[in-house]
Amino acid sequence: MLKGSVALGLLLVAVGFATGAEVFRNAAFQCGIPKNPPTLLIVNGVDAKISDWPWHAAIRLHLAGSSEPEYVCGGTLISERFVVTAAHCTLNPENPNKAPRMSVQLGVNAVGSPEGKTFNVEKVHRHSGFSLEELKDDIALLELESPVEFSDFILPACLSKRTELAPGKVGAVVGWGVTENDIPSTKLKLAKLPVVDELECKRKEPELYGRVLTAKVFCAGYVNGTTACNGDSGGGIVFERGDAWYLGGVVSFTKTRDGSHLCQTTTYSVFTKVTAYLDWIEQLTNTDFTQEYGIEKIIPCSTPGQPNGNCVPVQQCRDVFDALRSPLLSKDTANNLRQRVCQLRGVRRSVCCAPNQVERIPIHRNAILLPQECGTSLKREPTTTAARAGVYELPWVAMIRYSKATPERDPYCVGSLINNRYVLTSGNCLRAKERRDLDSVRLGERTVNQARDCDGADCTGPPLDVKAILPFTFHPQANKPFRNHDFALVRMENKIAFTDNIRPVCLPIREDLRNTLPNEFILNLFENTGPQGSVLELYKTRSEFSEVEECEERFEDYGYTPWVSKNMFCALAKGPNFVCTPHIGAPLVAMVPQGDQVRAVQYGIAMFGPTNCTIAQTIPKTYNRVALYVDWILENIAP
Repeated sequence: MLKGSVALGLLLVAVGFATGAEVFRNAAFQCGIPKNPPTLLIVNGVDAKISDWPWHAAIRLHLAGSSEPEYVCGGTLISERFVVTAAHCTLNPENPNKAPRMSVQLGVNAVGSPEGKTFNVEKVHRHSGFSLEELKDDIALLELESPVEFSDFILPACLSKRTELAPGKVGAVVGWGVTENDIPSTKLKLAKLPVVDELECKRKEPELYGRVLTAKVFCAGYVNGTTACNGDSGGGIVFERGDAWYLGGVVSFTKTRDGSHLCQTTTYSVFTKVTAYLDWIEQLTNTDFTQEYGIEKIIPCSTPGQPNGNCVPVQQCRDVFDALRSPLLSKDTANNLRQRVCQLRGVRRSVCCAPNQVERIPIHRNAILLPQECGTSLKREPTTTAARAGVYELPWVAMIRYSKATPERDPYCVGSLINNRYVLTSGNCLRAKERRDLDSVRLGERTVNQARDCDGADCTGPPLDVKAILPFTFHPQANKPFRNHDFALVRMENKIAFTDNIRPVCLPIREDLRNTLPNEFILNLFENTGPQGSVLELYKTRSEFSEVEECEERFEDYGYTPWVSKNMFCALAKGPNFVCTPHIGAPLVAMVPQGDQVRAVQYGIAMFGPTNCTIAQTIPKTYNRVALYVDWILENIAP
């Protein structure tokens, strides 16, 4: 029994979940915040509960001569009287010039179930610019005859002009659409779909998406069968910010299969961008949607643990959230956190936070899975050029290998350890034909195939080999030609224990780290040394940030085709010594002061660059920018 410490799980119950949940139960109903928070058009989705997504609506059409209404689309409740849906869902099949008779069912897990409540539609407000032929302005508002009474199963989603729809941002879609077996789902289904870059969407379906994609729509989904489909139209895709869910888009359309009216499940879905129509929505509903919940609360507070501060969600208080990332907390720390709990209307877990510790944007909830102690090494020797790393210097560098490797055949990818279960690396490296047998992770290596590494009297133990869980997790928008979004996660079969030569790197999860790029970096990689490159050793090389314009100019000077997207950046290696081994996936880190320590924060994953040492000193290498993918990384890791 640990007498001097408090386990993290117990602290969360004492500090956040018990007190925060009690506060939330007593709070008034708020948009986008389910009373029963979810555990975080749908094909290959999982079953969902309406209490997790209480704003989702079933829209039904009442046809002449039919005794029962027919389910046609999904929708999203945004206020007591209005539901947002797709304009094409409001067309009258019996008379195109006449508004159809419709009803909306709320609070149901199955369409037509008596458990929910039904509201007749008084008026259909179809956007005046809607065109079914041109697939434009596909949005409508349904005005209900009577106001909705909110409950645990019926709540509106939030709206905000500040809802981010950056590529890779993952949203949640629920619906009763056609399943992977091409039959309507009898249960509410949930799928989490990432926003897709516009260029990638057009590349996938150039003839269709090339002509309809505008600033008022966006793509989301996968090409592996998980997508929105028939029957999901009109439903919303919502994005979590803090404790609240915000409506970002309305399911509009996807490509149909040849000779069928059913959706094509191996392409992306198109969503109407709700933020582009917020002024129109506010005008018709006479509702002000500028009030936001669960984010950026500027409410002064004073508690025994924090006399002067702001009451904010736990994920917006940097020092508290960092403390919760520690595996064990002292009793003094636990008591201090208990004394900082405050009551923030509509938020489950809130604390009184010092003003200089408040994050403008909430830290992702899964950041709790990243250790607070990261980016440290037992020894660190600054370098001005390429040099062999010390035995304890880069403890986060990992190799993804073939467990049955031989000296003649030992393919590998370089990656970085980010916590006790995951390694971050390049998806293109893992997918390469010669590396498709990779199934193991090696940690704590400095010189490959050497039982013990030493620097004088300093010697490490043997490296650690851990079985990898297959399949690997690849970023859904990764594309080979330009290596855009070239990220992958490797989950290890067992949790590993950190040692002097096995430690995680830090990720830029904080806002101040996400928004800026340092000027100096250190690239961590393995280099072939010894006679005829017979020895593979861990190296470090100093690099300096290079502006995109300069980077592309230097590429062109040597006959390379430059391609540096907004998700990438360049850095130039500094001599006189250079590393010439290809190193896709290698981590690029910067030493960043944090409190009383300097920590290694990973800012880049190596993509491509010259391997010819005679020109390496003049042409920068390109890197995928890790900070822009932190949400994707955190969304795809688990305990």
